[in-house]
Amino acid sequence: MSSAPLDPELLEAMVPEFESALGRLSGEPAAARRALAALRDMAGALGLASFAPLFATTVEALETGDAETLAKMREAMAARLRRVVETGTDIAPDEVATDRPDVSGTTRVGTLIVDDSPTMRRIVRQVLSIDPRFDILAEAADGKEALERMRELSPALVMLDIEMPVLDGMGVLRRWALQGGAGAIVIVSSAAPPGSALARELRRLGAAAVVGKPSGALSFDLAEQGGAALLSAARRAAGLPAEAHR
Repeated sequence: MSSAPLDPELLEAMVPEFESALGRLSGEPAAARRALAALRDMAGALGLASFAPLFATTVEALETGDAETLAKMREAMAARLRRVVETGTDIAPDEVATDRPDVSGTTRVGTLIVDDSPTMRRIVRQVLSIDPRFDILAEAADGKEALERMRELSPALVMLDIEMPVLDGMGVLRRWALQGGAGAIVIVSSAAPPGSALARELRRLGAAAVVGKPSGALSFDLAEQGGAALLSAARRAAGLPAEAHR
């Protein structure tokens, strides 16, 4: 899925300021945080949503003093800016996961996202892309397709909706359990609130966690607006530390 063309005049005016702010990321911590804030403001003004995962990792690197990761983020943002300038568009959401910079020493968790809503799949993908350890292998729009992808790809983690056509999430869980499926499944649904009978049944069938769906439009602070619980549940289900680089 391609992104809409950007305003060429605004993009041209922003590039020198963006490059200058990138240079200041290597300075003392207070100046680096101000530079990052400027970068986020500029990206937000242009609608460059693909920079959000890079900004999130940069925040963590600044907080922990991880100079190696910070240098990689500067390089990744510079490379992404060059691509944006060349194409005149932002990177499409379905390309963000494959375009992420490699962070050495990380464990990659092959992940399948299952939801009948393309918008929700996009939101879940972007929430998970905050942590470079999640490798999005594929998406599925219904339970039947999900089982096919699970057999083909053997994902370590499946983010699964409940209410879907063809075969719902409950049906996927039952068949997965009968087949002795490997990996972990996190239910992403607002139809099974914590403590409900449905949530208990989902856990009985083997779901590692049940979390509500994030709501609202995509934004740079998505993780703070509902995605944090999803990201935390995904990390726990995958056996990862609750926070990246902390």
